Amino acid sequence: MGSFNKKASKSGGEMIIVFNHLFLYGIIGVERGEFLVNELRKIMGLDEDYKVIKVEEEKNGKAVAKYIYVETIVKKYKCPKCGKYTKSIHDKLKPIVLKYVKAFEFLTYVVLIKRRFICHDCKYKFTESVTIQRENKNISNKVEQKVLIDLKQYNLSLKYIAEINNISDNAVRNILKEYMKNYPKYVINLPEVISFDEFKADTKEGKYAFILNDPMHREALDVLSNRKKEYLIQYFTHCENRHSVKYVISDMYEQYLLVTKIMFPKAKYVVDPFHYTRYIMDALDKVRIKLQDKYGYNSKEYRMLKNKKNVSLLRRYSNEIDWFTYTKRYKNKHMVEILKYDLRENLLDIDEELKVAYQLKELFLDITHHATYEDVEKQLINWISLVREQNVDEMNEAANTIENWLEYICNSFIDKGFSNGFTEGLNNKIKVIKRVGFGYKDFDFFRLRLLYILNNKNMKKLKK
Repeated sequence: MGSFNKKASKSGGEMIIVFNHLFLYGIIGVERGEFLVNELRKIMGLDEDYKVIKVEEEKNGKAVAKYIYVETIVKKYKCPKCGKYTKSIHDKLKPIVLKYVKAFEFLTYVVLIKRRFICHDCKYKFTESVTIQRENKNISNKVEQKVLIDLKQYNLSLKYIAEINNISDNAVRNILKEYMKNYPKYVINLPEVISFDEFKADTKEGKYAFILNDPMHREALDVLSNRKKEYLIQYFTHCENRHSVKYVISDMYEQYLLVTKIMFPKAKYVVDPFHYTRYIMDALDKVRIKLQDKYGYNSKEYRMLKNKKNVSLLRRYSNEIDWFTYTKRYKNKHMVEILKYDLRENLLDIDEELKVAYQLKELFLDITHHATYEDVEKQLINWISLVREQNVDEMNEAANTIENWLEYICNSFIDKGFSNGFTEGLNNKIKVIKRVGFGYKDFDFFRLRLLYILNNKNMKKLKK
């Protein structure tokens, strides 16, 4: 066994065991010392300019921490004053304790022993430069790198990241702020296709925030604290190529349409298919819910219309369902198999108004799935006329909305790739980030965290 000394723990825990010259989290023979010390250096990710002097183990209850003493082995340094090289070590500074990444689930600290050199030409004394830490930091570069990797995971909270890296919440925040300090405040050059959307932020800046995306290349461009027209117009004045934008994809929010007409005069406004289709689905749901109330809570019709699987069956596009397969439902308190086709017919037979609303929904989905840009306007106008002939109030209301936004709905057929699906996916990620972090009141930091996670392209630029 290697020689070791024992001394009292400064933290009041158990004994600290100091293994002179070698230690590798286990039993080590003296004859393998040089090899294992070198392996320990590699495991820690230290380059060849460092050597491990010794390792201390400190126990405090169940917690075990490793203190790994290192110093550089660089023999000469260039004097920062006169430029001459010197090998003369003047003295050594007080050891600096740096938080390091966990090794084998142990809390790990690097105790860095810095040397001061003296230049014999100009008598200038200076401290050697090291790569293991940045100046005036008590956290090693490895911990900062690990924190930045963890911050990429949208389902990890700041508190959790701080705990697993043995640092404070504020330290995690500061690491991200430092990394993102050069992130641009504005998008100067926009792609030809952009998308607008909002999400619930609940920060000190307000309830809703605005997200600007490049849906074709699946990149988040920026997150703004406000979705109001005046604010967006002011923001987009910083963009140098506004006249190069050809399409703006968004929902049926009139403010976004006005911003597009003012700031992107050559762009076509495109209503995302998800949003205008939702109006038709919502109208069908309103008819169904109205009938639930009509037949009453204790009725068989209520139970059929309320069943979530039945609701899903009515909402789905019929061409995407294999109607001649069986599904299971309760009937007279027994689970029975029934053809999906028969189940649909039983539902539609409940009321003629539901059948009409369902047929109108199907006709609308036929158009969205099969129409082209050249004929979609005519088909939608015919569909609106048919809705008005049937006189179902809920569908009439949806048809009016389609008519009001007809031009911009038709624009979505120019390219089947025009969709806010990517944006909706980002919004779901944002909800998770908010939930696991119990909300973010500081919008500026919230923006940095979101863009760090969502914008891979600009992150690569920052690294460079």
